[in-house]
Amino acid sequence: MKKLVTLLLIFTVVFACFANGNSEKAKQETAVQAAIKAAEGMTWDELLAKAREDIGDNELVVYGPTSRVKENSFTETTGIKIKTDQPDDTQIYEKMQAEVGNGIYGADVFVTTDSFNLVNLAFANGWAENYVPKDYKVHIAESDQNPLVALYYDRLFIYNNGNGSLKNYITNVWQVTEPGFKGIEMKSPLLEKCSMNFLITLTSPRWQEKLAQAYKSYYGKDWVNDGTYTSISYEWIHKFIQNCTFINKDSTVAKDLAKGNRGASGLFLFEKFRGVDYSNLTVAANEGVEGFAGFLYPIYAVVSGNAKYPYAACLYISYMLGEKGFRSLFGKDMGAYSANTSVKVAPDALAIGDQEFSFWLENCVIEDAPYISSVYAQAYTRIAQWCASK
Repeated sequence: MKKLVTLLLIFTVVFACFANGNSEKAKQETAVQAAIKAAEGMTWDELLAKAREDIGDNELVVYGPTSRVKENSFTETTGIKIKTDQPDDTQIYEKMQAEVGNGIYGADVFVTTDSFNLVNLAFANGWAENYVPKDYKVHIAESDQNPLVALYYDRLFIYNNGNGSLKNYITNVWQVTEPGFKGIEMKSPLLEKCSMNFLITLTSPRWQEKLAQAYKSYYGKDWVNDGTYTSISYEWIHKFIQNCTFINKDSTVAKDLAKGNRGASGLFLFEKFRGVDYSNLTVAANEGVEGFAGFLYPIYAVVSGNAKYPYAACLYISYMLGEKGFRSLFGKDMGAYSANTSVKVAPDALAIGDQEFSFWLENCVIEDAPYISSVYAQAYTRIAQWCASK
């Protein structure tokens, strides 16, 4: 963590030096960039043939913070062997700097949730390159193409319904800032970049307005700025953090709630339902929550700036975006949504309370990468202090 904080603090100086010192080099297309350009014009079958020629009997190396990248169906489908490493998002960027930044080969594909450092460190310094598969480009929103979003996960407000005796327990997002929700569980934003990005996104004008509407509905009056907080968003964030019990893993939150008392609540990954008896858990969104019912965060997939096997790297990313690949890697259960809009939520997931992606877009905060970049330093510092003081 300290290493990446140092990276962030010196980013402006480093990037300025990099830009000035490498302006001529930047004009020259690298071998990886040339391969990506060629791959973007290929169909799956064309890319598969080129990737097999590219990699031979060697292994494709993928770094990603989720265990799902270890799934072996890619090898079964393509015949290409794969090796994975599972560093967290902070460690991924430390590895990028240490390896790609020093011309050392480490990985071919990076899978990450941290949009800020992907754009402002990895892309800016040539540690990673973007690739959009030809076969799926028409089905991917333009806003999800650079950097490429492979899929979304959602973290939702969920509560123990006391074996069905409790309903409509969370109907307004301001409830979770009240004393009655002291102890609501969540993975610490200091451990999870996407949770921090969610809170930073909340400070945007759009979400200030939504929070103000929810505030008036819940309290029966307009929010008035008395000078305690910069905005209504910071009031919600601070009070929510004060109520939170921070947990290291989403799976632990799921288990705590499933075995907990009636009314026990949390904000955690919906897909962790797969590891517990969820019969007494209710997803608040399915009953309606004013303000928002949780948040969506993207999983990005990019090619390493010094990938040894760039065509195979592109093939892996294309596999993630296709229906078979998505189903095998991420889409077997609830709570995962392909950025390829032609891939729908699995029927089994719908049967236990999941919804199509469009529903979650309407009911959740969605990470706003450009806004986050514009306010990151100031917002991060304030929110991190509140989290650290608990």
